[in-house]
Amino acid sequence: MSEHDNDLQQAVELAIYREVGARNFYKRISEEIGNAEGKEKFSQLSIDEEGHRIKLESWYEKMTGEKFSTDDARLEQSEMRGFTVKEQTGALEALGVALEAEARAREFYTGQAEKVLDPELKRLFESLADEEAGHYVFLEAERNSIIGGFYWFDIDNTAFLED
Repeated sequence: MSEHDNDLQQAVELAIYREVGARNFYKRISEEIGNAEGKEKFSQLSIDEEGHRIKLESWYEKMTGEKFSTDDARLEQSEMRGFTVKEQTGALEALGVALEAEARAREFYTGQAEKVLDPELKRLFESLADEEAGHYVFLEAERNSIIGGFYWFDIDNTAFLED
């Protein structure tokens, strides 16, 4: 295996662990949160991150010819490391961690897309960066709605503005 292929495999492995960590984080929040609407939103984020994991594991298998096997010790490579969800964890605290993690995830995928030579994998990393950016916008709007921020500034629609 060439050094480039090895680096690529390690990048895909790291991405998988990051997605597993994000999925687990959002799932724990969805299980702990009392608000039904919040529960549903965090559950959907967990499902989205699981979809990312599946895409990445498919690439891993394509690269190596082997199924990916998770090493629980490597889950510490997730953006969500060190954050535990407790009954008293506040919505703003959880949203703050999630916002930071989504920003880092987007940076990670953007950086990987810049390094990758394979056009298909490059598109996957770019697509994942875009999806993480979408999560960030969603979470930021949620945070702003809780703190009474200018939620309508978060909406990308200028049709109602005067010329």
